[in-house]
Amino acid sequence: MKKILLPEELYDQLELSGEKEIEVVENNKNSFTIRAKTPHKREEAARVFLIPTALSTLLFFVASQVMGLSQIKLSGTASISTGVLVIANTIALTSFIIAFIKKRKELYHTMLPRVYWRTFPSVILSVFIIVTLGLVALFWFLNQLFYGLSFDVFTSMLIFAIFSGILNYLLIFAVDTFSIQMMINMLIMVSVGGLVASMAANNNQYWWQKNFSLLGTSESNTSLQFNMTLVVSAALMIALFDYIFVSIREKLGHRIRFMILQILLTLCAISIALVGLIPNNGDGLAHIMHDVAAQLIVLFMSLSILGIRWFLPDLDKNMYRISYGLAGLIVFGYFLWHPFYYLNLTAFEILSFSLSFAWIMLLINTLVRILFNPRVVYQVDIVKDVEKITEK
Repeated sequence: MKKILLPEELYDQLELSGEKEIEVVENNKNSFTIRAKTPHKREEAARVFLIPTALSTLLFFVASQVMGLSQIKLSGTASISTGVLVIANTIALTSFIIAFIKKRKELYHTMLPRVYWRTFPSVILSVFIIVTLGLVALFWFLNQLFYGLSFDVFTSMLIFAIFSGILNYLLIFAVDTFSIQMMINMLIMVSVGGLVASMAANNNQYWWQKNFSLLGTSESNTSLQFNMTLVVSAALMIALFDYIFVSIREKLGHRIRFMILQILLTLCAISIALVGLIPNNGDGLAHIMHDVAAQLIVLFMSLSILGIRWFLPDLDKNMYRISYGLAGLIVFGYFLWHPFYYLNLTAFEILSFSLSFAWIMLLINTLVRILFNPRVVYQVDIVKDVEKITEK
């Protein structure tokens, strides 16, 4: 077997012992990953997903017999789609939770235990929303293609088992590959996907003539989806900020400016959650509280963007230029709305949200790259006889 010499710090970081091996995984032509090799590594997703799939299929069969169904529709109240959304989704999410808890000790290498448990509810809720929205969209599309289609019980069980198996495999595979980057992707999917779906599925096609908050009021049939998107996005943002800034303090030390930036970003996320929790219905107290929460988002986000050079003085200069450029675009958009009225309120809200969200994603990715992708240069030499070198 070929051998490789590692610097002591890499050896310690990989938590290797004298008996352990490493594996080198090629990423592309000039990049590869070195990681510790577990002696009996097996693909969890391929091994475990069959159990919840069989259980959910059995429950689907029992439910169809209790309801006395001889033909089961693809979509509808008592249908395959309902079975997948209720039974398969519940079983798959339970499997995800169990697998995620079992993997916590591995995740402790990249996050502290308290950070893991803080992010736990946000991750579970986000996975539930992403999967549920995806299934709803998928079965809506299938219903458009095959409207009124129905199957006998055996064929329905087979179709259900296929959907359930894919769902269980994907969720358990997600646990096996869970990382900070996955949390970032989840935030993007929940925020962008949830808001776009709320706009597309709204029963009032002229909602945009009023304001963005209309999507979360009683006038919209997608209000629950819109408000839950805001709440879960806020929870994911808080979890990411907590995870990142705890790591920053461990690596760069405790500085008051780091704490202030984390507080501002967390307060911004809390304000986003309040906008979702307090719909803008009517002109009473709820309307006032909703408006105050929306204004606080602008305040905390503005302070974070404008103060970025003081909060994080060691970032690349392009980050500062982009931050001030985005802030300038938001101000420019405000003047186009008021007093010039070139844009309506909805257009300004969508513009400011898009630019602010882009800045948050840019900030998170910049900090993650600094924290978890440090570049260390080593001198390389070709070693032909490892045994002689180790003897020396």
